[in-house]
Amino acid sequence: MYEFLVHIAHPNYRLVIRADRPFPSETSKEQWRLTRRREADDVNAEIRDAVNSDGYALFRIGLALSELPKP
Repeated sequence: MYEFLVHIAHPNYRLVIRADRPFPSETSKEQWRLTRRREADDVNAEIRDAVNSDGYALFRIGLALSELPKP
């Protein structure tokens, strides 16, 4: 099971973790609010890979296209 969380003070930031793994030590549960839980087959492969590799996936909502690196 994967948990999707939103940062309380900075709600544009989202964290995805596995429910059966320790919470990332670089932050604390108190800074995040759970928004949903999803089964693995309902999570994108790239997100699952990041969580399995790094222990979490972190992303930001509201990026502008101008923030993409130039080719």
